[in-house]
Amino acid sequence: MSHYLVFTALGTDRTGIVSEITKLTSEFGCNIDDSRMAILGNEFTLVMLLSGSKSAINQIESRLPLLAHSLALLTIIKRTTQPIKAIVKECLEVEINGKDSKGILKQVTQFFAKRHIDLTSIKTVAAPEKNIITTSLLINLSELINKQQLEDEFQQLCQTLAVTGTFKTPTNFIL
Repeated sequence: MSHYLVFTALGTDRTGIVSEITKLTSEFGCNIDDSRMAILGNEFTLVMLLSGSKSAINQIESRLPLLAHSLALLTIIKRTTQPIKAIVKECLEVEINGKDSKGILKQVTQFFAKRHIDLTSIKTVAAPEKNIITTSLLINLSELINKQQLEDEFQQLCQTLAVTGTFKTPTNFIL
């Protein structure tokens, strides 16, 4: 039976951080089931879902804080359970582009939340000097969601927000 651990790290970006963390993960026989890494400003950010035997998770749980300290990272470690595979009919990438204005992201995320649609990823890049925003979201659709109706309602929202919005099948997503 596998055990699970979520590891989150934040610190000043520099070469080799991911290498050190994955090396430790491998040393204890843990798997990296999912991960996200980004550089925000000059800060490195990482979130990982690790799995392994009870012994492996216990060991890495005690060693990650030592490694994080040596790398000058702020960390959070939390035990979790096996991911529940939701009944997902389709995953879509939603892209929004346009003039940046206050509250766009709030309204877009609220649009999906009101329809009980899960967001699995979100990436926003703003170009303040050009007053432009580009946002990409991954969403999961269940059998209960009418894709055409959703897209029509989303286009209405985009028109209200004066941005362009598109739905497409992601090229590198595996269910």
